[in-house]
Amino acid sequence: MSKQLASGHEVVPMSEEWMAEKPETRQLFNKGMVRIMPEGWLYPSTATFFLDKLQHFKFRPDDVVVVTHPKTGTWTQEILWTMLHNPNLDNPDANETLLLRSPDISQDMLHDGKAIPDMRPELFTNKLDKLCPGRNHEDGVLLQIAEVMQGPCVIKSHYPITLFPPNFLDTTKVVYVARNPKDTVVSYYHFCRSLKMFSYQGTFENFVEEFINENLVVGPYWPHLADAWRRRDHPYLLIVFYEDLQADIMAELHKINKFLGTNLTQKQLENVAKQAAFPSMKSRGEPLYKESFNKEVLEKSGGYIRKGVSGDWKNHLSPELNQKMDQWIQKHTAELGLTFKWGN
Repeated sequence: MSKQLASGHEVVPMSEEWMAEKPETRQLFNKGMVRIMPEGWLYPSTATFFLDKLQHFKFRPDDVVVVTHPKTGTWTQEILWTMLHNPNLDNPDANETLLLRSPDISQDMLHDGKAIPDMRPELFTNKLDKLCPGRNHEDGVLLQIAEVMQGPCVIKSHYPITLFPPNFLDTTKVVYVARNPKDTVVSYYHFCRSLKMFSYQGTFENFVEEFINENLVVGPYWPHLADAWRRRDHPYLLIVFYEDLQADIMAELHKINKFLGTNLTQKQLENVAKQAAFPSMKSRGEPLYKESFNKEVLEKSGGYIRKGVSGDWKNHLSPELNQKMDQWIQKHTAELGLTFKWGN
């Protein structure tokens, strides 16, 4: 039986038959999974509780929200936090893991994993208890951290814009990060292999099939991108392409600087580029909670901050799989009227 969210979206539980079909990507959560309709977002059932709480969340005018599909936005998180809090590279808080400086409010729904009974790492619960003692962790650790942190707060979310409160874009600036689907699926594959909650054991080919067929957690890809793309002219929304950051980061930093109104100097923007460079981010320690990752798999795949390159899909996609993805991509890009850059 379906129910309705406070946002008006319909919640449809996934059947036991569907859950059993490919257990490596579907039997991940104790309470099962649901689709949020009409777009078909595929989430753990616990998402319904947190999505209703999100409708009443008070975003502040100086907050900045990074909205992305998984494995797309970490780089931009670091860029935005550095622009707002560390443009002179003198803020000691920069040594704190990025996941604490910039909470991902969509992570709360993932804390019902079968592989790990309670995925609320002490990294997060300790932060919340320090900021606001006595809060109930069951009400969403990351959402509450975002609520009580002093602004301007850089908040990350894999939830699409349509699941936020109706006045969200009129209140808070949003940076949406888009990445070409081939590199996205490669990065997501490595992530799902290394995260203990997923511990994906299937083949890359099967993973891509699930990606194309909109059966991966926190997908599907195209409705997520389309949801932002159709709002691209809104003055409080900036769409940034991952590949453009790769090609000319300074040009993109100038765009973000203008959008945020941070008025940083050229020297400060160069500081941001240096601080947010992938070698620099890796050298400071990766933004992850180690108890939740398979260390051996993570190291073999290149780490949480894996490569940060465009075009790595060429090392993974067979000619047949690449052709299948091309047909799928061409259909959707034609409908949306956009093009991607595919890396060297």
